[in-house]
Amino acid sequence: MTRAWAPRRKHALFVPLFMVLALVSTSFLDSSPAMADQTLSDVQAKITALTGQIDKANEQYNTANVQLGQVRNQQATVSKQLADTNIKVAELRKQAGSYAVNAYKGGDMSMLGSMMTTGSADQFLDQLTTLDALTSKAEAPLKALKAEQAVQAAQNTKLQGLVTSANTLVQTLTTSKASFNSQLQPLLALQAKMSPTFGDNSYHAIAPPGSPANVAFAYAQLDKPYVFGAAGPDTWDCSGLTEMAYQQIGKSLEHSAHLQYAALTHVSESDIRTGDLVFFYGFEHVGIAISHTQVIHAPEPGDSVKITNISDMPIAGVGR
Repeated sequence: MTRAWAPRRKHALFVPLFMVLALVSTSFLDSSPAMADQTLSDVQAKITALTGQIDKANEQYNTANVQLGQVRNQQATVSKQLADTNIKVAELRKQAGSYAVNAYKGGDMSMLGSMMTTGSADQFLDQLTTLDALTSKAEAPLKALKAEQAVQAAQNTKLQGLVTSANTLVQTLTTSKASFNSQLQPLLALQAKMSPTFGDNSYHAIAPPGSPANVAFAYAQLDKPYVFGAAGPDTWDCSGLTEMAYQQIGKSLEHSAHLQYAALTHVSESDIRTGDLVFFYGFEHVGIAISHTQVIHAPEPGDSVKITNISDMPIAGVGR
């Protein structure tokens, strides 16, 4: 049978990257009555509650991973800029130092030759002034480069701190997801024992003729299992499925429901069209519309990519 999704509390649109995430330590397994004494509805209620927590952790994990990649790219760019600036500073310092040497070798001033032939102290002072003018050629650009160097070094230090914090968050979320999953597996096993047909959608639907490429792709994924953080080709999570579906129409989206919504044009619920992305549960879940009433989505652990009525889940927004 197909289980209806229970409404979940909505959350803020964007999850701060460096939030302090407390791991949920409360188990959803009830240790007082024996597992065998629980009813199917009891087990399914616990699965619904637990998968709500899993969805939240999974979406935060996906968003944190995307942002970690962005920060790493920024750091690589700044590090390259800093290395280039360091080279320029060294070259300019070397160039400034070479002016005096060139002067004595008969370069810009022929100072030594002039002194030897004229022996004039006044002319010597004049040529010292010329030497100062020559060395000052490098002073202004060197000062500007050193200022740029300081800014880039500060940026690099800040970005390294952000990378460290992002890595910590990703590791924390990974531990959280593993904890949730360890609680979920016994419940899924018990549910399968009580109701062997649960999760057996047996979809053989194909996309209607003329469907957009992203919708046709989603139809082709029906019945493939949900897996945390998966983006195909044989397993999916919700935003991994929509990310890959939109690639079929040349639209690049991040593997995060929150970031996908931010990247799209927002439309009203009354204007849902085939191919739109529909977001649910405080932007923690996303599916692709195959009509104004249904979506294809990767629902939750223990289930597979399937078709669901949009009205079965609380809508948070629609993107096109």
